[in-house]
Amino acid sequence: MKHRPISMRHAFDFAWLAFKERFGLFAAVLLTIFTAWVVLEIVVIAGQRFGIVLWVVMHLAFLIFLAGVELGLLQICRAFSEGKVPAFADTFAHLRSGPKFLVAQILYLLMVVIGLLLLVVPGVYLGVRYALFAFCFADGQTNLLRCFQQSALLSKGATTRLLWVLPALLVLNLLGASLLALGLFVTVPLSVLIMTDVYRQLATPPLKVEAPDF
Repeated sequence: MKHRPISMRHAFDFAWLAFKERFGLFAAVLLTIFTAWVVLEIVVIAGQRFGIVLWVVMHLAFLIFLAGVELGLLQICRAFSEGKVPAFADTFAHLRSGPKFLVAQILYLLMVVIGLLLLVVPGVYLGVRYALFAFCFADGQTNLLRCFQQSALLSKGATTRLLWVLPALLVLNLLGASLLALGLFVTVPLSVLIMTDVYRQLATPPLKVEAPDF
C-alpha cells in the first residue's frame, strides 16, 4: 500500500496555527491532568494507613482517567484537523473508553520494551510501526488487534520519515520537561497536533488524477 510523502512543513504549520489559536484550551487540558495527579498524591499520602491496596486502587484509577483524558486530547486535535471547533468538555467525552485505551497503551509499551531488550533494533522497529495506534483508536477503530494492524498499514512506506520524526518530538518534550516542566504546556500540544496531521496525511487517500479524454 503506497502513501503520499509526509509533509512536515504542513504538519508544523497546522500544529502551530491551532496551538496559537487555542492555547487556553490545551493549557486547560494539561492543568486537568496535573490537578488529577495532585489529588492522587494527596489521597495516597493521607491514606497511608490503608497500605498497598489504596495505593494500587488510586494509581489504577488515575491511569484510567489519564487515558480517557489523553483520548479526549486526541479527539480535540482531530477536530482541529477536520476544521471543527472543539470545546473543553470534549476532554471528558471519552472517559468510558479510558480502560480500553489504557490496555492499548500498555500493549504498545510492552512491545517496545521487549523489542528494545532484544538488541534494541526490534524495539525501534515496533515503536515506529505501531506509533499511530492511538490515532487509529481515536478515529473509531477500537478493536485493539485491528487498531495495531491499521497502524502498521499506515506506517508502511513512511517508516523512514517516522523514524526521525518520533525521536525529534521526544527530544522536544524532554526539553520542555527540563524547563521546570512548564515547557510541556507548549511541547505536548505541538507534538500531538503534529502527529495528528501526520496521521491525517497518511490516512487520507491520495487524489486520483484521471487521464484526459482525447
